[in-house]
Amino acid sequence: MAFDLQEQEQIDSMKAFWQQWGKLIGGAVLAVSLGYLGYKAYGMYQHQQAEKAAVAYEAVDDAVAAKDLAKLKAAALRLQGEYAGTLYASRSALVLAKAAFDKNDLALAFSQLQWAAQNGKDEALQAIARLRLASLQLQQKQYDAAVSELSQPHPAAFDAAYLELKGDVFTAKGDAAGARDAYKAALAKLVEESPIRELVRMKLDALGG
Repeated sequence: MAFDLQEQEQIDSMKAFWQQWGKLIGGAVLAVSLGYLGYKAYGMYQHQQAEKAAVAYEAVDDAVAAKDLAKLKAAALRLQGEYAGTLYASRSALVLAKAAFDKNDLALAFSQLQWAAQNGKDEALQAIARLRLASLQLQQKQYDAAVSELSQPHPAAFDAAYLELKGDVFTAKGDAAGARDAYKAALAKLVEESPIRELVRMKLDALGG
């Protein structure tokens, strides 16, 4: 088929373009394709891990029902070892920490709360772990450690709870000024109808604030 001069120029231009950029474009398309396939494969892997973790978590529920701390510890540690990237692992740490605390095994409770705070894949679960860890540190008179834990980043929804507990730590530490500031900041975060608001106000009034 014969082409006129303009068509031939367009064809020559396209040939020159592909000769210069064809390999680069082809490589970019391949990279994007491989990246997409890798993303899909990772998503499938995560889904499979979550399904396996859900099955493994049944052992946690069974141990809680049986009030068997040893079995609960074994089930939770398995989740944390094999399925650390799932929410079930974080939940198991919080459950084991509560059971350990009830049995007065504070070392185990500490370690599980620390694991959840550092390795949890959900911000809310991490925030709860830090809050409980700080509360335990307060009971053990580890005031500086508790303040440090409560100063870590957390979702805004936990601001009031963190500030109230920080006020409790400062009160126990004998830092009335710090406690007043924390309680006032907590009140500022609480809505008027919050059931916690009156308790925080009482704590503040007890300090003469």
